[in-house]
Amino acid sequence: MAQSDPRYVIEGATAEQQQAVDLLAKQFLLTDERLAQVIKEFRRRMEEGLAADGRVLKMIPSYVTRRPTGTETGSYFAIDLGGTNLRVLRVTLDGKGGVATEYQKFVLSEEAKSRTLFDFIAQCVETFLDDHNIRPTGQQPVHMGLTFSYPVQQTSINSGTLVQWTKGLNVPGCVGRDVVRLLQDALLRLGLRVK
Repeated sequence: MAQSDPRYVIEGATAEQQQAVDLLAKQFLLTDERLAQVIKEFRRRMEEGLAADGRVLKMIPSYVTRRPTGTETGSYFAIDLGGTNLRVLRVTLDGKGGVATEYQKFVLSEEAKSRTLFDFIAQCVETFLDDHNIRPTGQQPVHMGLTFSYPVQQTSINSGTLVQWTKGLNVPGCVGRDVVRLLQDALLRLGLRVK
């Protein structure tokens, strides 16, 4: 009988149980050659998805043109909207790869998920700015990024049309509209100079 891979040895297992674990683990192991094939096929499917709609792997292009280098400095604000929670953040970068993060987490109410999402987000932004005493008072707005975890056909770095709702959200009148504009309108209703 072949010796078990030490990574998958179950202490106290019978020989039959260990053999079953070994057989199961073997099914998930990839050779370097097989891993290279998987990577190649995944890349091919991504390229197909970017080239045309209706492909196996749906891909939507991004308008992010560069990645951070670690030398950036200053404070940056963001909204992170998921399926059940919303976070409003201030991330401060020191230019040497160091990051300090302040955030508040808000639970999405059923009303927000079904009717008042963008007004709810705007209220959360207002709460965060007030609680951290950083509400803009001059002419200069606070610039804020948005992580919107729903399918959006992005048309520029700061606009995108909602394709469909997922994760239990179903706010009427939003599909087919620019989510950044919907949020900007809600922020303006509260008099917040946030872009």
